[in-house]
Amino acid sequence: MRIVRVASAIVLTVIPLLIPVAVASAQPADQEANRFTFAELGLGRSTTVDPTGERTRLTVPSPVGSVPSTLSGVLTTPAWLDRGWVDVESAGRPIARITLDNAAPTTPVSIPLAAAQTVDGVIALDLIPSLIPDDRYCPDPASDAVRLIDASVDYAGQFAVPGTVAEFLPALLRKLTVFVPSDPDRDMITAATVVATSIVHRYGSQPVQVVVRPDNELQGAAPDGPLERSVVLAKNSDAGAELIYPLEQAPPRMYLTGTGSDLSDQARLITSDLSEIAVATSALAGPSAPKAQLAPESITLDDLGIGTVTGSGGATATASIAIDQTRLGRSASNMSVHLIGSYTPGAGSVRATVNGSPLAVWEADDTGRLDRWIDIPDSALSRVETLDIAVDHPLTTGSGGCSAAADTSVTVDGSSLVRSSDSSTPAPLGMRSMPQALMPKFEIALADESYVGVVRAVTMATGLQRLSSLPLVPEVVSMDQALDGSGPALVIAPASDLPDTVTLPLSSIDETTFRIANPDSAGGPTELTIDTDRPFATVQVTSVQDSAVLVGSWNSTPNEFDAMLSWLDADPARWYALDGDIVFAAQNTEPMSLSSAALSGSDEPAATSDAPSDRTTVLIVGVGLAVLAVAGVGALVVTLRARRSRTEPSRHSDSQ
Repeated sequence: MRIVRVASAIVLTVIPLLIPVAVASAQPADQEANRFTFAELGLGRSTTVDPTGERTRLTVPSPVGSVPSTLSGVLTTPAWLDRGWVDVESAGRPIARITLDNAAPTTPVSIPLAAAQTVDGVIALDLIPSLIPDDRYCPDPASDAVRLIDASVDYAGQFAVPGTVAEFLPALLRKLTVFVPSDPDRDMITAATVVATSIVHRYGSQPVQVVVRPDNELQGAAPDGPLERSVVLAKNSDAGAELIYPLEQAPPRMYLTGTGSDLSDQARLITSDLSEIAVATSALAGPSAPKAQLAPESITLDDLGIGTVTGSGGATATASIAIDQTRLGRSASNMSVHLIGSYTPGAGSVRATVNGSPLAVWEADDTGRLDRWIDIPDSALSRVETLDIAVDHPLTTGSGGCSAAADTSVTVDGSSLVRSSDSSTPAPLGMRSMPQALMPKFEIALADESYVGVVRAVTMATGLQRLSSLPLVPEVVSMDQALDGSGPALVIAPASDLPDTVTLPLSSIDETTFRIANPDSAGGPTELTIDTDRPFATVQVTSVQDSAVLVGSWNSTPNEFDAMLSWLDADPARWYALDGDIVFAAQNTEPMSLSSAALSGSDEPAATSDAPSDRTTVLIVGVGLAVLAVAGVGALVVTLRARRSRTEPSRHSDSQ
């Protein structure tokens, strides 16, 4: 049988089923239950139920062969509640009604899910609250809301063993193992990063663990669990993708073979739409190199997947709009938002803030019409900008209490326009500019292109992918090509191997001296000398010819760098928390985020000549304490030199 489908110049040949596979269509008598927390399902650690009565949707994965049977958790009860309940529906069908206990701070819940319908591998649950406040209290849903916490889902049945390429990836995945040759070439490393990043993107917020192993461990490797998958990459003149079963009842391993771009084509097959018609155990993907798509200069909230946003409250209502730059597909600048919508009319004011910083305030009026452009300065831009539109109405005259506060609402329509331009150099340039500064495609350069280089490249690439709403497009190239300034890049190398064209925010002049180079500083670089030569590693953001470059490096051995990657990979939330333009790690300390602007003092008011410089304090706290801690001593002598320029003598020379 031959199936040909053309989509973006992709051709897929499906090879007929070669071996019979026992798919768990009939459930065993003793159905086994598996419990997964909401965090493991990618649903977060808590869910806030909209107090206005609007539906709060939960999307629960439902893998083939096993069905969600029970949702357990705890609902918090607001102090202002007199009585209330939460209805649970699925596809418009009532599932349960939970009566909230107003005599206790929490209400335990157990929701049967047998009646919920599975559609496209998930069941959709709607939580619909009905809350009646106690007339002795003023309800404050913003600070005292109904939240679902400590939630988990039990699954009944036996997870199915995939029988075709199309069924290889389940709706719920806990672990992905990628086997690579011990001596990979660049095409092999590219394929490994493509497999890992594309699968991480497919599962979104699910914290899929990604492990890279050498192929010489394949023979003795244990079979995968029911929600685990393995991909084996091999160099072969005959390209293709094939499922091979280590045991009849165990999930198969996906073998991807080929050379050059053919291997990358097979790697992209796993998560492409084309895989849905690969209804056999083997398939061959034709050319499928993704084309970089230029991000539009203007896009609506609907097109960004945000839609219409509504906020309600008493005297104040706030609509919060989270603008994710990775959804724009690039690093943005000159961003402005054309707000279209409405609010409760009447005297008062309308406020616009971004990430808590005020942008504009104007008078509310009796029309209640929202139609205004809001400009967001480049200095306020980050990976995600939270634009809050708040409407404030004064308290009405009366006897006071809750009745004195007007019901207020504000709605920002999904047709509201976000306009931005491409940022040649992301501003601010730092971890918050990642990974959008690497989009739409980026290059990876490794000083060590062996197996350990694959592990580093995959760990960094998957960590960045977890931050992105769109798939990343990596390609492994030479160091010279990655640093020629033609596009964004990820570089992993010892600091001593970096060319002079790369200027890092934090570098070491010798074994005991740090140099902080901040291009925004009015003076020259700042230096910190310590009397210990402990090894350290960094991940830093810089630029080469206006192209963003993310650099992972170390000063002596790569042990500290590998330990830092392991630490980041252990909890995906750690990637989200990175800030500044430097991630610094040393022995016996957790990695820390630092800012070269703060370290050099350029973000502080200029110090007078007779006043003590804040640079000394910031440097010792930011870098000095990190090194002091690993040295294991109470105090060390540090020397700080701030070189203002080649012609200007140093104004700060402190010793302590």
